[in-house]
Amino acid sequence: MFIKLLIIIRKILRSIGKREENIKDLITLKLFQKDYQFQNLNHKDFNPYLKIINNIKVAATITFFYDKEKIINLAKVCKGLYEISNQNEIYIFTNKVFSENELELSEALRKSLKINIIQEPINNRLLPWYHINFMRKLFISRTDITHFAHLEDDILLNKNNFNYWLNSREILKKLNLIPGFVRTEINDNDKNIYAIDFLKKNLIKNLPKIKVNDNYYFVNHKYPYQAMYLYDRDLMNEHLNSPSSNPDCGHGAYDINYLDSRMINLDLMAKANIGLTFINVPKGLHNRMVVLYSIKNNRIDKVCEIQHLSNKYANTKSSFGNIKIEEAIK
Repeated sequence: MFIKLLIIIRKILRSIGKREENIKDLITLKLFQKDYQFQNLNHKDFNPYLKIINNIKVAATITFFYDKEKIINLAKVCKGLYEISNQNEIYIFTNKVFSENELELSEALRKSLKINIIQEPINNRLLPWYHINFMRKLFISRTDITHFAHLEDDILLNKNNFNYWLNSREILKKLNLIPGFVRTEINDNDKNIYAIDFLKKNLIKNLPKIKVNDNYYFVNHKYPYQAMYLYDRDLMNEHLNSPSSNPDCGHGAYDINYLDSRMINLDLMAKANIGLTFINVPKGLHNRMVVLYSIKNNRIDKVCEIQHLSNKYANTKSSFGNIKIEEAIK
């Protein structure tokens, strides 16, 4: 009898556990509405596609685990960065390669970029973290650099993406929020575009959102991973001087004030790309990232889409890559 009672209790607790996430989301939304429900930015002239004519120079680091077949995608990533500004500087961090491999990289990519070969990384899974100290030195010594980016080797960032980030950052700075992107892939069978990091469809009414004008919202959602970060000098300074620049960030043994299961559950390599996503999050939000939402088209605006060139999730059986971009938030 006692065992049967325990089984019943266990089933009840398990049922509550399944609903716990929904309850947490509702609490987050209510906290947001309490603080932001009358927040209307009223930026009538906001245009995410507006070209920025200021002097821009981006220092971009890219982690590249050497694979000859992946050089073609790396070349596309570098081309996209140079099209944003021909003043941009690109630094490739790769693991131990032979001299002929380095020559292959140099010939396939633009000559002006620099290839940093980590000859003997402590562990290959730490390779994405080697850019941090490099960025720290660059930040201190090079005041001419206006922005800093770190990307995986198959993330295509284009000029429209960059202009959206700059235009949005001007608005979001006072709210301590960061413009975000959504990784996308094309399914080879149905030719649809998928938001690969969204595990569920989201109703916009259940998400924190801030109205920009009659055309756009900034929406905060629960799947902010984008395999890259892009920061201005203020954000980069914060990143370099916060727990986010440490591989142990999110673990209570490192700093109990930044204990976060979301970061613990991220693999070590992915954590190197999330930066400030879960650091200093305003009350009532899931994280610091927001994406632009088109009210007219009832979907995430296309300017937020960054292409994942390896195209591997939407074309394989996986928990990722199953949500069409236009259905990710409705």
